[in-house]
Amino acid sequence: MSEIFSDANIAPIVSRRLLAIVLAAAAAMVATSFLLTYWWLNPTTSVTPTVTANALTTFSLADYATLEGVFCKAPVTGVTRVVTPLQLEEEFGIRIRLVGVTAGGGLIDLRYRVVDLDKALPLLGSHETMPSLVDARSGAELKAPETMMHHEDLKADRTYFMHYPNGGNRIKPGAQVAVVMGDIRVEWITAQ
Repeated sequence: MSEIFSDANIAPIVSRRLLAIVLAAAAAMVATSFLLTYWWLNPTTSVTPTVTANALTTFSLADYATLEGVFCKAPVTGVTRVVTPLQLEEEFGIRIRLVGVTAGGGLIDLRYRVVDLDKALPLLGSHETMPSLVDARSGAELKAPETMMHHEDLKADRTYFMHYPNGGNRIKPGAQVAVVMGDIRVEWITAQ
């Protein structure tokens, strides 16, 4: 039997056929990815341009109500206004659902719900006004890492969450916490 194969010497033919099949498959994959990227899923023809937060910095507060779902930038005046959680919901359309100590005390979980999008846009429309947490007893301020900031449009009736590093367990369960968003300071929320 080995004499038949050695005389026919079919190994180079098999190698060439295998190489041709592999090259054809690779060419098909490249062509398919090209077609999907540049023809079928072409983002320039199917997506309309959106206005960014940076382009909206010159708008007045009256203009925010006309910009549904787009992040806006609220003016930060430097004058702090203290509100209760109920006032925050009534005036700014944001309901704080939870300030929770989690991960063995190493993280603080803040959850809030956008109940009125038009009211919430000016306050949560910029990374500068994203919530930070302040412990009443120690005065320690926790800011969320940049990677936890929102990178898409706010939506009405949606709950959002942010995690804050709680190094040294500065905020413990039962602590009184203020949530600060720009010039607005929401006092006091009990950490769970």
